[in-house]
Amino acid sequence: MGAPQQSPPESGIAQVLPAGSISRKTGIGTRRAYNLLAPMRDGTHLALDLIRPDADAAYPVVLVRTPYDKTREHDKPFLHSLAERGYVVAIQDTRGRFNSDGRFFPYRDDRADGYDTVEWIAAQAWCDGNIGMAGGSYIGQTQWFAAADAPPHLKAIVPVVSPPDAFSNEPMCNGCFLLPMGEWMLWMGRRSWGLPVPYDLYNAPQPYFDALPTADLAAQAGFEPGWWRDWMQHPNFDAFWRASSYSDAWPKITVPALNVTGWWDMNFPGAPLNFMGMRRHGATPAVRSSQQLIIGPWPHWVNKTRSLNGVDFGEQAIVNLDDYMIRFYDRWLKGVENGLESDPRVHVFVVGANEWWSADDWPLPQTEFVLFYFHSRGKANSLKGDGALSRELPEVEPPDRYAYDPADPIGSFWNMRDGPVDDRVASIRDDMLCYTSEPLTEPLDVVGPVTCMLYASSSALDTDWHVRLVDVHPDGAARFLCHGMLRARFRESFETPHLLVRDRVYRFQFGMDACGVRFLPGHRVRVEVMSSWFPEYDRNTNSGAENNLLDDELVVAHNCIYHDVAQPSHVILPTVRRCPHG
Repeated sequence: MGAPQQSPPESGIAQVLPAGSISRKTGIGTRRAYNLLAPMRDGTHLALDLIRPDADAAYPVVLVRTPYDKTREHDKPFLHSLAERGYVVAIQDTRGRFNSDGRFFPYRDDRADGYDTVEWIAAQAWCDGNIGMAGGSYIGQTQWFAAADAPPHLKAIVPVVSPPDAFSNEPMCNGCFLLPMGEWMLWMGRRSWGLPVPYDLYNAPQPYFDALPTADLAAQAGFEPGWWRDWMQHPNFDAFWRASSYSDAWPKITVPALNVTGWWDMNFPGAPLNFMGMRRHGATPAVRSSQQLIIGPWPHWVNKTRSLNGVDFGEQAIVNLDDYMIRFYDRWLKGVENGLESDPRVHVFVVGANEWWSADDWPLPQTEFVLFYFHSRGKANSLKGDGALSRELPEVEPPDRYAYDPADPIGSFWNMRDGPVDDRVASIRDDMLCYTSEPLTEPLDVVGPVTCMLYASSSALDTDWHVRLVDVHPDGAARFLCHGMLRARFRESFETPHLLVRDRVYRFQFGMDACGVRFLPGHRVRVEVMSSWFPEYDRNTNSGAENNLLDDELVVAHNCIYHDVAQPSHVILPTVRRCPHG
């Protein structure tokens, strides 16, 4: 089987991302302007600052829309690099934040406000009519919202670690609520920071994460904005959440996008989902072919360190990403013929091999999706159990059983700066099932989206399934790679939930995000199955209440995973076999 196309073996950044050419510094210096007021369609005014070349001329503009205080962006070197190369950088407080008027409601107004801001900028004398956007996390998501209504003057976006739509990542993921969003809620405050000294978001679980019902988290934290109460009233993907979505707009989005993320980014699904969505559904063939994707060995803060949790990814882990992004803007905002279109569309870092692979699509061409089946003699409980994982179909095998008690959930907090943590601490409990392969005799490259297929039953009317993929090293360390979950009632639809029939076997299929790893000889592949990942996600009370977020009736669920001829539970791993010279 052939290998993904590799970047040419040149020096420096060309080993990882083709360097090409970027615009030179203008040499004319920069100046600033503060609190320009852009009117929105409803009369609300949003404040923005400028960092711009010190000359009275029109330039392309790169817009940053942030709920995190525009003044925090002023000293970022990348934005100054843009201004020095002939771009105006416009930094705006989103609605209801800091110097902008209106009321902040996460996601809800960013689509219309993004459109209005872009078109207002286009009418200013300092703009030449070509506008791009920049920024990460929520700021990355504002770029997709702005692009969703296709403002005529928006020509390119570079969303870094952008979340996807609700129910794909945050605040809801396949029906499970991301509890650290409560910490984000407190940190955000009303118009400015809610704490005197903002702590490191998601750094550690907070006492109010234990709140039951989950909706009481805000009250126990000491701050309950109206939007939190609204969130808690909508456990299903209904019109409320649909109004804060943008993936429905892929077919009319007209901009090239450079999507950047890391394998351990808490918002990981956003970049590949948006890349694939635009590749398949973008407004025109030219737009579909102008999408790009970069996935590095990084957490939420991309391209900052070559090691995480004691795992060193080598000297190629850090790249000259800023220059590559400027090259992207040069092509689409200035029309510079710098060869960008001839670059591979996808660059991904393969952990273990510690090298970058390049290809023209995602999943990588020539990926083989291989089924790895669960096996046991009915005692796969904990890493000390008899659970096994192999490519062989199961025959007559007893199921594995465990009791999930929401009063005593599996605790494994994974913060925003974590990466391949050692998972053994959580996997010593009997309410986690571990299926582990034999030690590998040759490398196994797993690069792409991972899927889980569970045949399972529960004594409860509802329960959760959490599944993790880990790389077990020869010393026993179980390095976390990726994770997926599903609230059982949403097995058929996120819009219309269906409770379980007690002890009936169902087939549950759900994604586990993706990974890019070479399992080395002597390593083992492990899949962990449980019904909680607390306090990362809310506990399913198992009661079958209409709204789990408002429920505090705790029911112990006796859950069962089947792996036999008729009900072969398994994961689907994207394997890529490389040529010897690859």
